[in-house]
Amino acid sequence: MKKWFVLFSGIFLFTSIVMLPSCSSEEPIVGILVIRIIDAEGHPVVDEKVLLADSYENLVAGNYIFSKWTNQNGIVLFMDLPPTYFWYDTEHWEDWGAVQTYAGIEQFVTLQVNTPQP
Repeated sequence: MKKWFVLFSGIFLFTSIVMLPSCSSEEPIVGILVIRIIDAEGHPVVDEKVLLADSYENLVAGNYIFSKWTNQNGIVLFMDLPPTYFWYDTEHWEDWGAVQTYAGIEQFVTLQVNTPQP
């Protein structure tokens, strides 16, 4: 009887340890930025090139780190961004914005464009 108790106790202990989650999970190091572009009436701006820079000076100088096109909902998705500040602009509008991204967080911003480029 004592042998069975020790055997079942050992099996129970082993399966309990195997089932516990690991304490050494990796911390996220990148984030996601979702930018929605709308016009003055609130309609999505479709097929607009969105430009992303890592500083305001680079945005003004045209030194972009990423550029993507908006989808049918006026949304563009930038993935695997390090946690820092980013400045964003569009190709055909004078309006721009800035946002801080965080590791492991999906950040959402909306840019309402009002001023067409001359």
